Amino acid sequence: MVKTRKVETDEMFTETSSKKQMKCKHPMFVGGLLFMLVSVGLIIAAMYFVLPKEIATKIMEVEYSKVGWPDNYRIINKMQLEQINNFVKEYKAKNPNDKPTENKNDTSATTPAADSILTKDQLEALKASSFIEWNKDAKITIVEYSDLECPFCIRQAKEWIIKQLRDKYGDKVNNIFKNFRWVPHENSEIEASASLCAWDLGWVEAYSSYYHKIFERSNGWNGTGFSKDNLVPLAKEIWLNEAKFKECLDSKKNVTRFDADTEEWKKMWVQWTPGNVIINNETWKYILIAGAYPVTEFESKIDELLK
Repeated sequence: MVKTRKVETDEMFTETSSKKQMKCKHPMFVGGLLFMLVSVGLIIAAMYFVLPKEIATKIMEVEYSKVGWPDNYRIINKMQLEQINNFVKEYKAKNPNDKPTENKNDTSATTPAADSILTKDQLEALKASSFIEWNKDAKITIVEYSDLECPFCIRQAKEWIIKQLRDKYGDKVNNIFKNFRWVPHENSEIEASASLCAWDLGWVEAYSSYYHKIFERSNGWNGTGFSKDNLVPLAKEIWLNEAKFKECLDSKKNVTRFDADTEEWKKMWVQWTPGNVIINNETWKYILIAGAYPVTEFESKIDELLK
């Protein structure tokens, strides 16, 4: 049978197509395609799983370095969680009628407004009951609501966060240290009372020297990081009258001042320790830094209030 030109052309096209199909199915090509797919998959997996883990590991290494080793970090976080749970239980017991707001997005009950402002009377009352360190006429006041047995307060003190701010800003800032009753650490009350006795009996820097030495020598464990047996010897060390100091401490007269300082946190929205309130003394605006943060966090807030 004689083939027409069209038939020959069709057969050539079919043959060529078949060869192309056979080429596409070549084992080497299929292997290369699979290799590319696997490679892309590995890259994606690395981006989404491996790299974040490496970054997280680096971050945790930094956190571990702050407290010694991973086991310390685990214990301290456990202690913080216990503090939060105890605080919540105590608050609920005292405020049984406090119910959540209907608006789930409403955080006004737990966080201060961005433009929080004190009244002039509030600021004057706060300062009247405080020992102000450094320049009393400074534009910025840093108020530390702290617990001498809180591990995070101890960390903030041992990293010299507030001193670094003094070194940077000079006479633009001053500092107020307030004892804060948040959780029932065993020695918190007597240490707060002792530091206030140092204020009552000492020269102008006795209070500051006393609480700083407690922080410096505390190991931060279980609410007894600084032994109460060392409170009177510490007073003697900084040249306070030992007999009068012991009389002041035994009287517990400063417990009410400890409680009064704690009550202030309700007005400042402090909810845990350390609670650092940065105040502009000219505009009366303030910003809360809730917790132990790097010095850069304090600097950014101070710079914002200095504008």
